[in-house]
Amino acid sequence: MRPKTIFISSFHPMISRNILATDFFSYLKAQKNIRIVILVPRYKAEYFKQMFGSTNVIIEGVGPYQASRTFLGLLFKKLGVMLFNTRTARNRKRYEYLYHKKYGLYSASMVLGSIGRFAFVRAIVRVLDLSFCPQGYFLDLFEKYQPDLVFSTDLQNENDVSLLQDAKHRKVRIVGMVRSWDNPTQRIFRILPDRLVVGSQELFSEILELYKYPAKLISVIGNPHYDRYLVGPTQSRGDFFKSFGISPDRKLIVYAPVSDALIKFNDIDQYVMSLLGKVEASVIVRFPAEKGVRLDNFVKPDNMVFHRTGKSFNDREQGDREITPADDESLINELFYADLVITGPTSIAVDAPFMDRPTIAVNFYPTPRNFFETVYSYKCDHIQKVLETGGVHYSDSVEDFFQAIAAYLKDPAKDRAGRLKIKQKWFSKADGLAGQRLAKVVIDELALKS
Repeated sequence: MRPKTIFISSFHPMISRNILATDFFSYLKAQKNIRIVILVPRYKAEYFKQMFGSTNVIIEGVGPYQASRTFLGLLFKKLGVMLFNTRTARNRKRYEYLYHKKYGLYSASMVLGSIGRFAFVRAIVRVLDLSFCPQGYFLDLFEKYQPDLVFSTDLQNENDVSLLQDAKHRKVRIVGMVRSWDNPTQRIFRILPDRLVVGSQELFSEILELYKYPAKLISVIGNPHYDRYLVGPTQSRGDFFKSFGISPDRKLIVYAPVSDALIKFNDIDQYVMSLLGKVEASVIVRFPAEKGVRLDNFVKPDNMVFHRTGKSFNDREQGDREITPADDESLINELFYADLVITGPTSIAVDAPFMDRPTIAVNFYPTPRNFFETVYSYKCDHIQKVLETGGVHYSDSVEDFFQAIAAYLKDPAKDRAGRLKIKQKWFSKADGLAGQRLAKVVIDELALKS
């Protein structure tokens, strides 16, 4: 009897860390009757073969982002945001259209958002999307491998959408995953899977509210890559501080930059870093692996070290990078040994509280500016929910920033109750077994194939 075949998508830089470098993948590939085909951007295929290939794991490189190069493909992709009416979607429309004075598009998108609140409208658009959006980009692979199941690791990724549309046409069963805690409020699901997996009870509630997806088809499994975080650091304290050439006797601040991706002109990171040069503490600046950070004639202070992460495939494009297992281990160590974490509206704003580290979110600038010149993500649903817990301190002035740093370095237990709320909401299944639960869901769904 031939082994059953599963397609797993890995088009976003975080997937190799979140899914493939976890117990989920180890458990799945240990099944002798399962053949795994990982679909990745073509230029990353060799890297994935080296990192994850084995006797029953095949890596297939494909051309990414093909549908949006066509008129209809781009139209349906844009409708995914336009038909949404969350706070996140509304602010994104303001940011993308009003900033560029595209008043007609802005008005149309807001009207579509109001109409898109109705489930039947989104259902109709999904039918049209499936019928008319350019397709067939993965059909050669479907013919070659005859998969029994497709596991989409990022339901809202454009490449995943194309893959799942081809799967729908061939009546191949689909397991879909919400990749990140901020995804449900960003845009609609263009494809509804046969089974949906989410990382927390908070995401489960958002899916029910925003999508009316059947609760019985949703599995809350936790976040597989956080299983390792519960084990603790991979380096001793002495070895960790030695690796960065800093003294273990000083307080440690980890700064995760906002990045160029979240602001039109990024001068906030350089400004914050210059201020941190005045603090009596060591500072590690952990640059995001997949995003750029603008530094213009910046002179690094003596108390600061830079940590650049990610596997590069194209030095001209930061977004091409992959998060390696070593990158994830270093993040675990940095969060574990940090006395204070400072960040923008990024996933670090929940990573640090998960490790019970005092956290400051920065939103102040060297000069006054309007909404369009700031980090608009602070107005998004997921970040507002985090700030409402009280587990992350929001600094909107230099004075408040220094006061918050002093308070946290003096009393690390400050705002611990708020951090616990964050852990309860977004890490409701943090028990070290998320990878095993995800593997069980996938294997059970695979067994439903007749």
